[in-house]
This record gives sequence, C-alpha cells and structure tokens, in this order.
Amino acid sequence: MKKLLVLFTVAVLSCTIPTANAHSELVSSNPSASTYIEVLPEQIELEFNEELLNLGSGNSVSIMSPNGEDLGMGETSTDGARVTRLLNTTSELGSFEVKYRVASADGHILNGSFTFNLTEAAVVTSENEKTTEAESGSNLLVNSVIGIFAFGVLLLIELARRSRKRRITSAD
Repeated sequence: MKKLLVLFTVAVLSCTIPTANAHSELVSSNPSASTYIEVLPEQIELEFNEELLNLGSGNSVSIMSPNGEDLGMGETSTDGARVTRLLNTTSELGSFEVKYRVASADGHILNGSFTFNLTEAAVVTSENEKTTEAESGSNLLVNSVIGIFAFGVLLLIELARRSRKRRITSAD
C-alpha cells in the first residue's frame, strides 16, 4: 500500500509541476510571415512569448530586399517582448527576408528568419501555405509528461487489481 501511495504521489506531482519554457519563441510579426503586402511598413515589429534582454546592439533585426540589401534603418529597439526596426523605402518588389537575433530573458540566443512578399497587387493566401518552423521542445516535454502520467495511472490500476486479488485469495 505504501508503494502505491508513493507511485500515486509521483504521478500527480509530475503532472502538476509547471513546465519551463527554455527559450523564447516568435509569436507574431508585422508584416506576418509568408504574407503578400502592397506597401512596405515604416518598421518591422517582432513579438516574442517572453521578455527579451535589452542588449542595445546585441538584439538585431535585418530586412533583406530581393537584391540582398539590408533595408533596416537605425538601431534595433527592444521593449519587453517586442523588437522593432525602422525601414528604408524601396521600389523593389519580390520576396523580402527578415532575419533576427535576440536574447531571451534567461540569456539564450534565438536566431530565426521568415519571408514576406511585396507585390503590386495583394494576393490572398490561405493559412495552410504559411511556412512553419520545427516544433519546439516544449511540445515534446508536454507529450512526455502526459505519457508518463498515463503509464502511472495504468500501473496504479494494475497494482490495485493485484492487491485485491491477493486479499481475495488469502481470505479463502
């Protein structure tokens, strides 16, 4: 019975302990990834899921035109979980790449990039056409905890069944 209580406690605690997000993730941007726009915005805005370290020139955003020129103007600005950079104007059309390098609050460096398209006439795209990055490790951690919990529940059920069977056998 003592083992059963210990296993149950471990299973419950493994499900109730909050998971730690090891790294920041980009949650939104303006312009959004894989979109088609008619007018280049005055600045690029990136928003992350947690606050970033304000490292001055340590956080950077580059906006590369189709011919490879960086359209960024001035320094990258960091405010909490948001990073912005002003843009120079261009008459160039095509695919623009946004590259970023930021430091999350826990000190981890996050590098990433995405593209958007500047066109004469806006083209509507579906959500399915957006490019997605690889899944983060946080989903793997959540799925692992769920699997461990399910295994613990099955183990507890089997132990309770065997314990009951022993009591019935010893009573005969």
